[in-house]
Amino acid sequence: MENLYYNLSEEEFSKGRKILLWSFSALFFLAGIYVLFVSLILDQKSITPVLSVAPFGISLVVCIIACFATFKGTDLFFSIDHDKIEYKFGMIKPITHLFKWCDVKELVMPHKQKKVQLIFKDGSTFIINLTWIQRKKSSHIRKHLFHVAREKDLNVIKVATLSKG
Repeated sequence: MENLYYNLSEEEFSKGRKILLWSFSALFFLAGIYVLFVSLILDQKSITPVLSVAPFGISLVVCIIACFATFKGTDLFFSIDHDKIEYKFGMIKPITHLFKWCDVKELVMPHKQKKVQLIFKDGSTFIINLTWIQRKKSSHIRKHLFHVAREKDLNVIKVATLSKG
């Protein structure tokens, strides 16, 4: 089986989309300021200052999305080879994880979730959560994990979903 390496730091938003996100954020922020200006400074009784909450809220949500699109991590990856599984991804504070195939006893692969549970020889478990990775990449990673585990004669258990406990 060949090695699998995905660079998860790839651009998912084009420059134009990022500019649009920042523009919408600024537009809604200015709309909130305008509502406050009209209601408080120009003393329009028909417009209450509470109406500015909606544009400020929308501006905040769009600004958070724009920040995640713009200031994404640069060294995020997922790698599978004959010796190990190594990955680093996450939204806020990414952590690097490394698992050696010789320590893995079996894999639990749910059909309805984008997760893979590793059960180690010492009895401990770890769940690799692929929910935040693009669908095409996560399904390719799951297939590659399945084939490498079969190649290494590991027990692969297929379940509908992983249990909560």
